[in-house]
Amino acid sequence: MSVNLPASLRSTTSMLRTLTADRETALSRLTSGLKINTAIQGPQQFFASRGLTQRAGDLDGLKSGMAQAISTVQAASAGVASVKGLLDQARGLTTVTLATLDNTPSAISMRRELAQQFDGILRQIDKFVSDSSYGGKNLLMSRPPSFAATDKSVRNVGDITGIDKAAISSVTSADSYRVAVTGNGAISTDATDLLRAQDTLGLAQLNLSGFNSATEGRFDDIKFELHGKPGRDAKLVVLDGNESWTTSYSQSELKALADSGNKLAVSHSFNSGAQINLQIDGRLMAEALDTSGVVRTSLVRDVNLTISVTNNQGVTLERSAATQDTSIRLQEGENSFRFPAGTVRLEVDPKTIQGAAETAGGITGDLGSLTGAIMPGRPTTEDLADTAVKLEVARSGFGAGAVVLNQYAGIGGGDQVWSQINGNQSLASIGGNDPLASKGEIIITPSALAGKTANAVFLYNRSAGGGGLTTVADGDFDAGEFANPFTQGWQQSAQLSLTYGAVSNGRRTVSIDDGLGGSFNGSVEDKGDGQPVVIRLSGGVNNGATIGLFHKDGSAGSRTIDVHLGLDSYAVADDAATAAASSFTSLEGWSGIGTDSNVSVSIGASNSAGLGLRTISITHTAMDGSIGVTDNLTMGNAAGPTGFTLSSGARIQFDAAAGANNYSWRVAAMSSTASRAAELTVRSVSLGEKATMTTEQVSVGTAENDLTVNLNANGSSALEIKAVNLGSGPLGLGIDNAANGWRDRSDVNLAIDDLERANIRLMSSLRSLDVNMDILNTRADFTAEFSEVLRDGSRKLVIADDNTESAKVLTADLRRQLATTMVSLMTQQQQRILSLF
Repeated sequence: MSVNLPASLRSTTSMLRTLTADRETALSRLTSGLKINTAIQGPQQFFASRGLTQRAGDLDGLKSGMAQAISTVQAASAGVASVKGLLDQARGLTTVTLATLDNTPSAISMRRELAQQFDGILRQIDKFVSDSSYGGKNLLMSRPPSFAATDKSVRNVGDITGIDKAAISSVTSADSYRVAVTGNGAISTDATDLLRAQDTLGLAQLNLSGFNSATEGRFDDIKFELHGKPGRDAKLVVLDGNESWTTSYSQSELKALADSGNKLAVSHSFNSGAQINLQIDGRLMAEALDTSGVVRTSLVRDVNLTISVTNNQGVTLERSAATQDTSIRLQEGENSFRFPAGTVRLEVDPKTIQGAAETAGGITGDLGSLTGAIMPGRPTTEDLADTAVKLEVARSGFGAGAVVLNQYAGIGGGDQVWSQINGNQSLASIGGNDPLASKGEIIITPSALAGKTANAVFLYNRSAGGGGLTTVADGDFDAGEFANPFTQGWQQSAQLSLTYGAVSNGRRTVSIDDGLGGSFNGSVEDKGDGQPVVIRLSGGVNNGATIGLFHKDGSAGSRTIDVHLGLDSYAVADDAATAAASSFTSLEGWSGIGTDSNVSVSIGASNSAGLGLRTISITHTAMDGSIGVTDNLTMGNAAGPTGFTLSSGARIQFDAAAGANNYSWRVAAMSSTASRAAELTVRSVSLGEKATMTTEQVSVGTAENDLTVNLNANGSSALEIKAVNLGSGPLGLGIDNAANGWRDRSDVNLAIDDLERANIRLMSSLRSLDVNMDILNTRADFTAEFSEVLRDGSRKLVIADDNTESAKVLTADLRRQLATTMVSLMTQQQQRILSLF
């Protein structure tokens, strides 16, 4: 049977269920703090709140990226601060260096040490920059394209003789650098230094010359020490690096020398190639002795040697050992050549660098300085180096009289060209008013020794000829020349008849007859300008004799050549008329000239000295000034050979034409007696060694260290922080390593300029970092605040009111209690009613 509850009880029971549900809901909200926990509870508020929460979460992610970016910038700023400190230290080193610019060995050594410390600071800068990374990003190390020299080209330059090491620094772009060594190594010194040293040492004359050795060369000063006190013996010590030479004189020797009024000539050659020539004055040296016991001085050594570096744009930088300007002087050790795209650095060894030099050759020593070069194939008793190999230096002693000078000068109207050979100055001068009018060549007779007389074989081109072959090495002019380099084995003077064909396929036919049974007929190679072909005769008294024939042009022709032996002088015509008066026979009649001279003849008209006679005035002028006489004589009116003995002791002979005439001869004194052996240094021609250092791009630039910081969730706003290069190199701060060991003020100034530019760039980079830091901090603060705004809005949409929900729980509890009581009462009442039945 069913039991039907009263309506009031059913209503109360339903209310209890509702109150229980409301209480559970309120308790759930109090527990979670949210009034909407699921979409069912409030779809609009739920999804709106979730959207705000998600936006806030996205901003939290941006905040984290910004915080990391801030740390990266802070790491870079710390690196910049450290680099700034190192730059200040480097600048301090330059200040100290500028205070020690003396050229004393200790000051030079100190500057070299300071330069090494400077380079060490640059390496530390690079390390600080490398260590300034954070989170895989280094804002101080951008990755631009990099450049370097190719290994092969660096090796090629380093293989040049005398270059121990080749390198290039501060390379900013691709280029090429041609390295060449030039100069014959001729040694000289400053004239002011010479006078100062002469006065200090009490010398009448001092000279420094020679050729820098290809194996023991030096660039440093020659040092002198005069030991002895007044009234005591004197000892002169000359120091060339670790080599020394000493010459000593007792007090009595100095006094005897002073009393004689003569000067004592002494000389010495060092292994470096330096040669010193002294004239000791007894009185001056005695007066130069000091109470301290030693007097010191030095001579700067200037060497004709240059290293040049030329880049691809044709810009050439040079460093020379021939200057005392230390900013461009070639020195031992590192020599820097700074170009816009890189600095070439060459480590030079003075001992051997001369071996790499391209040179036209040269001669020095007792013969003095010649115009023109000693060429391979021209005569000395030394074997000169071939042009294709490294040059060498040869020294030889010869009798002073064995030296003959070939003069190359035009006949007719040109400046006269003279050479002067004497016992004091040897070859004092060559050339005339026009230095282009002559060239010089030395001929040395090997058998000539000091104290013996030497005679030269010389030739006379009787006919100038139209071209073809000549006996003169310089084919510009070939009539009236003498001293052919390749005449050997001649036993008797002769007049040669020479006929030659045109050049064909590098050869030509040659026919020679000496009129004494000797001849040559054949085909010979034509070697071109200045290159001889040596012809050897067969038969007759001159069997086996040789003569050198030089190319003039490729044409055929003929000429007559006089070969003279054993004459003590030889005349060369100054004009065509004089040449016509110089017959084969007359030239052999010249003697007693004694020294290089000029002989001029002025002949009057017929009967100018009386019936059948002409006046003749002959002037004999020696080039050294020892002779200057004029003889006024008479001669017949008839043309023909005539000879005169002059008041100077000279004997001349010529073929005079009829009537008035003027003749002029240059006369070489070909035979003399040597008073001492002449020392001679010859440097041969060399093509030198050259090499090119090539730089090229070795890596492409990347942006791997650039930093991008997103500033909003959709990426439409971002901050780009470009990495910079603050390394010391050319693409960074641009500070080059110390140049040349800071040998000169200009080297230090280069470093100072680099530091100033680097400091400007460093400060610019620091300002950029500070600006980016401010932007990041501001944006991070904004993002944090806005994230909180979003979260607060989200909470407001779904958050429960604790007071309201608590009140709901209490209300529900009270109402439940009342309802429960009501149900209980109603149940009791219902039971009592039922008990009535």
